[in-house]
Amino acid sequence: MPHEVIDQTLSTMSAVLGRHGGELARTIQPGAGLIAFSDTAHAMQRNEEPPVLDWVPARRTMLYHRPLSGAHPLYYIENWPAQGNLLFASELKALLALGVPRRLHLAALDALLRYGFIPAPWTLFKDIHIVPAGSILRWQRAKTVVNPTTDYNLDEPSTQRDPIDYLYSQLAQATSALLPFHEQLAALCSGDDASILVTLLATQHTETLFTLAILDYHHASNIHKDVERIASRCHRPGLAITAVDEPAFWIATLTGLEAPSVDTRPLALHQLLHTVAAETGARVVLSGLGASTLCGLGLAQAAGESEQQDVLSGYSQTLIPRQQNTFPLWSQEATSMLRREESWEKSLHARKLARQAARILDKQRRQYYLDLHLRLPDLLVGPAQQLATQERVAIRSPYLSKEVLDTLTRLPALLPNGTWKEQLSTTLLQRYLSYRHSGTSHASLTIPTTSLLRPGTSDVLRQTLLPATIRATGIFSEQAVEELLKRRTVSRELLLVFTTQLVCQLFAVGL
Repeated sequence: MPHEVIDQTLSTMSAVLGRHGGELARTIQPGAGLIAFSDTAHAMQRNEEPPVLDWVPARRTMLYHRPLSGAHPLYYIENWPAQGNLLFASELKALLALGVPRRLHLAALDALLRYGFIPAPWTLFKDIHIVPAGSILRWQRAKTVVNPTTDYNLDEPSTQRDPIDYLYSQLAQATSALLPFHEQLAALCSGDDASILVTLLATQHTETLFTLAILDYHHASNIHKDVERIASRCHRPGLAITAVDEPAFWIATLTGLEAPSVDTRPLALHQLLHTVAAETGARVVLSGLGASTLCGLGLAQAAGESEQQDVLSGYSQTLIPRQQNTFPLWSQEATSMLRREESWEKSLHARKLARQAARILDKQRRQYYLDLHLRLPDLLVGPAQQLATQERVAIRSPYLSKEVLDTLTRLPALLPNGTWKEQLSTTLLQRYLSYRHSGTSHASLTIPTTSLLRPGTSDVLRQTLLPATIRATGIFSEQAVEELLKRRTVSRELLLVFTTQLVCQLFAVGL
């Protein structure tokens, strides 16, 4: 492609982006990226991360590298509208606006039900993929290739004499680097030690009177007391947010998430981020995102895994134990289509991941490795960033910085001094900040949705769960949905049906 065409295209893009504010930083020099048109509100004190998107004119090559943390998701479609084309965007909505095919990926829905999230590189749309965390997408001379490029070094233990001291220093530096240049800042403090540590570290590096926000659906007094105690120590205001069980709120959540859900975590996170942005005007929020997974908290033992059992099947069992329903969830048409589709475990990316995981003999370490590659990017980091973007907010966590990520994943479950890896945040708080948590409870990013059991009380419910609507979509069995509603509990299956039906309406997608 001639240099003049590239320059003209970038100039046109700049003109469009310029209408929405921001600051231009464009270059087409090798290794320096395609185009950067950023909102200055999202600038940080220091950013030493390499660019994720590069254009190399001499080789006519576009490169995109998604970090291992799962930050900066990129969606793409190959060979559309013509052979050799590559369309990519940070949101599915941008691709859909161009008229790309909107075919529902039933096998992705099945994977969502089994894993609790849609594993990369799949999305809800059959023709659109997402670059997996730690992978590189290369488009060169009309050919697209996606391959793993970086991985965790679990077999290379940290050589630091005092890894706890080293980790604290890294977290402090990372927190300082993530701070914005302005005062539109907030901190999401769930009451757990990881988020408390980030909040206290932030107060050491900025005079900004940022707000400490917490989602407290159950009005737990001990959580309020903990947050009030932290706010008092930080000399910062606190904001307790009460989540609302209203089906209509799912519309905004799923619009940002761009996928169905089998739990209420996205709904809770949307309400938290939306309220924080609306009440405080924050453009950057700090959090402890990813800390629980990186420290191995709640790591399930892969018990019952036989030698013949597939590594990924054993892993999915630890996430969501299989339940035998007495009725089929899918319609006859969908069931027939699923039988012809390849499962996620048989995809090329999944098979590569399974081979790498199978080399780890210890079941707990294998589970940890898969958590890092699947739960961290596909369940936690990617969706959180998407929901934050919808509110024009940048969500940042020092635990996801490259250096901290590398240190935490190298540490063993039990450190030489007898400290358990799961207790690292607690240890850091006590050793360096003389802070002892007053309680063990913390706010949960899940909220009840009993309103789904009252289909006659909401226009949204009437449009999604009525037999005629279920039949028109053709994905789920009418009898199955009726049985789920009779159970009087909001199960994963019912949430899958409701959110899938709603997403199909929002994005005009069908079988």
